[in-house]
Amino acid sequence: MHSFTTVLITASALLATVSSSPLQLRSTCGGAPTGNGSQQPLSQPSGITTAKACQANCTANASCQSFVFGMVNNAVKCILYSVPAASVPKQSSSNLIAYDKSCGSVPAVVPTASNPTGAKTGGKLAIRATCGSAPTGPTGNAKPLSQPSDITTAKACQAKCTANASCQSVVFGMVNNAVKCILYSVPAASAPKQSSSNLIAYDKSCGSVPAIVPTASNPTGAPTASNPIGAKTGGKLAIRATCGSAPTGPTGNTTPISTPANISSAATCKTQCQVNPSCKS
Repeated sequence: MHSFTTVLITASALLATVSSSPLQLRSTCGGAPTGNGSQQPLSQPSGITTAKACQANCTANASCQSFVFGMVNNAVKCILYSVPAASVPKQSSSNLIAYDKSCGSVPAVVPTASNPTGAKTGGKLAIRATCGSAPTGPTGNAKPLSQPSDITTAKACQAKCTANASCQSVVFGMVNNAVKCILYSVPAASAPKQSSSNLIAYDKSCGSVPAIVPTASNPTGAPTASNPIGAKTGGKLAIRATCGSAPTGPTGNTTPISTPANISSAATCKTQCQVNPSCKS
């Protein structure tokens, strides 16, 4: 048997053949760079005062795929990269925000001390909070601030985080019949990948965090549509479907069920998956 990853890669390759272009991934249009590589900038144009102008410099450079923009120590920085924004290395300042070259709406706002990213919001760029998903940050990316004991719900874990000025996110769930509440000083999007899929991340700012005691059948303590507040749900937290993106699971994580022949489109490949009760992707 082969891996689901290989099946998805095969489908992506077939789609690329039909459309004469590679699978299109969602652009990053204003987010803190989180890559962990050592990619060097293409260039750092001077005289740039807005993210829109920085994008124009990227557009004029055939090798440029993304750029980083913001004001650090009263100096406006425009940094061009030859990799997508999702792969741009983490920067030295949170004022520096990444955009893909293809972004359709990039602010033309001159940064100030109170709005160093040049965002349209009048302050730092508002990043969508992570409110209940598996942590995906690099292992060892951040050490826990603390692991409070006697916590039985994600809501109570969040309360501990709220009471700690250094805390930005929490990881919560039940592993080996023990409920864990872990506080982190980084946003949930940067919380390190955990040893168990039962552990789910929430940003401190999340407005709706479940107050449900985890069980063996619901180890994340997550609500469901049929039972939004009950103490026991039908299973693990529902994860948003992946609909057209590069597979990122560990190599050798699973083997394919099959690799059907004579498939010429992703839709046809999906049909083959739907008729196989064991197929999930």
